[in-house]
Amino acid sequence: MPKMSDVSIINWNTAKSKPVESGRETTICSKDLCGSKYLDIHHRTVSQGRRLDVQAGKDYHLVYVIEAPKDGVISFNGKSHAAEAGAGVLLVPGESASFEASGSDLQMLHMITPKAPAAVEAGLAGGPGYFFNRKTLRALTDASGGRVRRFCVESTVRLLDGSRLTQTNAIQAGEMRYHDGGSSPYHQHVGTPANPDGPSHCYITFKGRGVVQVGDDTQEIEPGTLVFFPTGVPHRLRAHGGPLDYFELQAWKSFKTNVLSEEKLGLKWYYDPVKPGAERVEWDQT
Repeated sequence: MPKMSDVSIINWNTAKSKPVESGRETTICSKDLCGSKYLDIHHRTVSQGRRLDVQAGKDYHLVYVIEAPKDGVISFNGKSHAAEAGAGVLLVPGESASFEASGSDLQMLHMITPKAPAAVEAGLAGGPGYFFNRKTLRALTDASGGRVRRFCVESTVRLLDGSRLTQTNAIQAGEMRYHDGGSSPYHQHVGTPANPDGPSHCYITFKGRGVVQVGDDTQEIEPGTLVFFPTGVPHRLRAHGGPLDYFELQAWKSFKTNVLSEEKLGLKWYYDPVKPGAERVEWDQT
């Protein structure tokens, strides 16, 4: 029987941080902390008046702004963008970006995953990287209406012109919102022939409270909590006492999901209509 002790739970509010040139850094996911093989995650505070420079090197880097009371500046590929909540950059190997906290501190997630093998990429080009923000990402709602997601990195999400949002399977990542009472099905993620170890998979909560279920065990989690699920450990997340906002990641994005509950409405997702009253289009996850 799976138990809560099978997962790792790390709270960045109490985890040890260290001063760095740009502000403060707290590691909340790594091989040493939770056994993650393909994903390292840092919570970063870029102090007002300072800048974080990110060089991707040989890896993929995803940098996401959690909170920016006053917009800073993201510089990427010769252009400047507002460093507002929900904005960020996917960097592929060899690319770079900077994040300047000009008006207030920036609270950010910095996620790193190694380059995936050709079998995982499955013919994708691997890049280029890109800037994104919440205003331009397509929203998806599940059939139950209880959950909304906006992927910032996902190779099967299509833009309005039909092109892919992302040209790599190195990582899958995006914002999630559960309305009060919203819940995922009880499920597990397992490996594939291309990725036998399965994904490094976690939730990171921002606002609201949630309840994680593993087997017969449950645990309430607060904002600033990372939950890491080893491959094969079944789990469920639901909002508790109001809406829940969190970030979800899988690296690498080559895995199979086994649904262990009978909540059929939670298994299908639809792009939100571009125009009011338009017919919904189902998200093709293949």
